[in-house]
Amino acid sequence: MRNRTVILLSALLTLLIIVVIMTGSFFAIQNNTNNVTRSEDSAASSSLNTFESQNFEKDQFDGSIIYQGQRYEVNTFIDTVLFLGIDSSDQDRNGIGIKEGGRSDVIILFIIDNRNKTITPFEINRDTMVNVDIYDNEGNYLTQGLEQITMQYSYGISTSKACRLTKEKVSDLLGRTKIDSIISLTMDGIEPIVDSIGGVTLKLQSDETALNPSYCKDAIIHLDGTSAKEFVRSRDTEIRGSNIERMSRQTQFMLALFQNIKGKGDAIVETMENAAGGYLYKDIDADSISHMTQYDYSERLIVLPGYNNISNQHDEFYVDEEKLTETILDLFYIKQ
Repeated sequence: MRNRTVILLSALLTLLIIVVIMTGSFFAIQNNTNNVTRSEDSAASSSLNTFESQNFEKDQFDGSIIYQGQRYEVNTFIDTVLFLGIDSSDQDRNGIGIKEGGRSDVIILFIIDNRNKTITPFEINRDTMVNVDIYDNEGNYLTQGLEQITMQYSYGISTSKACRLTKEKVSDLLGRTKIDSIISLTMDGIEPIVDSIGGVTLKLQSDETALNPSYCKDAIIHLDGTSAKEFVRSRDTEIRGSNIERMSRQTQFMLALFQNIKGKGDAIVETMENAAGGYLYKDIDADSISHMTQYDYSERLIVLPGYNNISNQHDEFYVDEEKLTETILDLFYIKQ
């Protein structure tokens, strides 16, 4: 009888330990709101990211971080929407080997603060050098290579796959920060969208007279579909580093676009979507769409910190890791 009692108690103790371990694992998953889940076929998890390259202590249970002796917790009021402007919608693959598709010439992360009801744009330079995941024409992972982040989109065998790969790569770049939603728009979709809402009015934050003599700084201009497309796409490829100036115009345009439709309800969003047709891809929830058309846009514009190297054949932008770390902690964490 005594032996049976001992066996029974041992079994109960073992069961209790298992339950505790499983419960702890469950809460670790639930509480880590800044954790990024990747698909099995993604090699992005092996990429270096900002937090791995510095002296961080990251709590696997709640996602909090210890940096320079200070504790930071994930800001749970934050949602993020990644916007990609694509130069081409062609992601078709023929034959074997590698054939590149479109590229993400515009990369802006919109940071939605649900507590303060504001949205802050974060410009990601398309020329940022990262470990891009390279796939063949059939979608099989091959290797990684140091390339501009714009190239990550080109290795997706479909629009959805290309967007997901880019989203994961931007997440890696930002210390595995969770990116909730994504919108991509092929540049050819700008014209019908802008015309569908009667154009976009904006106040120029920079001198753009190289595009148009009337585009002086502080001038208020109205862009129809054709002029809007030229405004965001134009770049003098003979001038090294010209992408940084173009990035400024692209962000100005995106902010003006959302300001122009602010408060006009879901109907105008539906109008824009119908006008965009196949040029538009989105994986975003209705609440985030609503917030992007209702919240105020911050006057604070965040740009990826770093420097541009123009000594090689193509522009290469290299991140300032220390400054990026401070930016990430400021945008996505709360100091305790």
